[in-house]
Amino acid sequence: MSRSGPTLATMVVVALSSWSCGSTAPDMTPEVAAIVVSPASSTIALNAHLPMQAQLQDESGAIVPAAVTWTVQDPEIISISAAGVVTALAVGTSHVAANALGKSGLATITVTKAPVANVVLLPNRVDVTVGATFQLSASALDANGTAMADRAITWTTSSPGVATVNGSGLITGVGAGTTTITAASEGKSSTSTVTVSQGAVARVDVSPAILSLQAGQTQQLVASSKDAKGNVLSGKTAVWSSDNLAVASVNGGYVTTSKAGVATITASVEGVKGTATITVNPVTVATATVTVATVTVTAPSKKLKAGSTMQLTATAKDDKGSPVPNQSFSWSSSDTNTATVSGSGVVTGKRSGNVTITAQTSASGGKRGSLKIDVK
Repeated sequence: MSRSGPTLATMVVVALSSWSCGSTAPDMTPEVAAIVVSPASSTIALNAHLPMQAQLQDESGAIVPAAVTWTVQDPEIISISAAGVVTALAVGTSHVAANALGKSGLATITVTKAPVANVVLLPNRVDVTVGATFQLSASALDANGTAMADRAITWTTSSPGVATVNGSGLITGVGAGTTTITAASEGKSSTSTVTVSQGAVARVDVSPAILSLQAGQTQQLVASSKDAKGNVLSGKTAVWSSDNLAVASVNGGYVTTSKAGVATITASVEGVKGTATITVNPVTVATATVTVATVTVTAPSKKLKAGSTMQLTATAKDDKGSPVPNQSFSWSSSDTNTATVSGSGVVTGKRSGNVTITAQTSASGGKRGSLKIDVK
């Protein structure tokens, strides 16, 4: 609070006149040269108390015994008792005067907000799943343990890849791991430990879900586990099975066909199942070279974490949309700093960004297909 006030000389006059409570001096008035008020200048917190002292001195510096009357310049900022105890009422600066025997002594009192003594963050430990949110609560307290609602709280997280926190203390699980959330105010802080785990498997997607092959052909299937919110769960292992081994068998998602028919391939993760339907056609004798018209690249997800891998699948088809068997593909990445791809279509995330993965076949014109992946 900024206030303009009179000069010290004027204040002495004011102290003696306009804001003096007045007192009756004895008939034998001692000579007083000065009144020394201590402390002469002080800064106190809002609602705090400060005892003042006044010493009357003659010209030689000897103490003159006499009672003083205390007054304040701005009673909205401070008050003072008859015993000289100042009470801070509002933020700002005011003068206090000790008056006696026609003399006055002044002191300056500055009132500031009480400092933050402690920050309390609750709860001090939280367990959430990836994609879930949780509201933390933090309060700044003064030395008496009273909440200070006017003080700002700053929120930070030690590992944004595990959990983030917004300006109101709402945390969001990002990836499995542990992070420390800190709430701070005026140099004081408190922490909460947040552990993020993957959610339970809610569904399993098998890609491709529908496939048509000829007897004797092979195909790699990919199983993707997801939680109830559709978040991809990494590190999950699928158990594969076929309901018709005479038509098609499966090993680690790698399908081998034997004869014409239909087989359902099942991927089971923690009791949750996903399926793909395989239709096997009899081998036909080709009378002419089959031309590849399109190449399609598929993946269990279009998002990939940096440091993680993902198997892509390339399928060549003719102009009628039928798969062209026995095709070999060369794989390439548009930005190897963001993600690389192996000769078998395994993509490895390197850093955040968008990258395009391309599969190209050398058969009949070198057709290619591509897929854009977002690396986080």
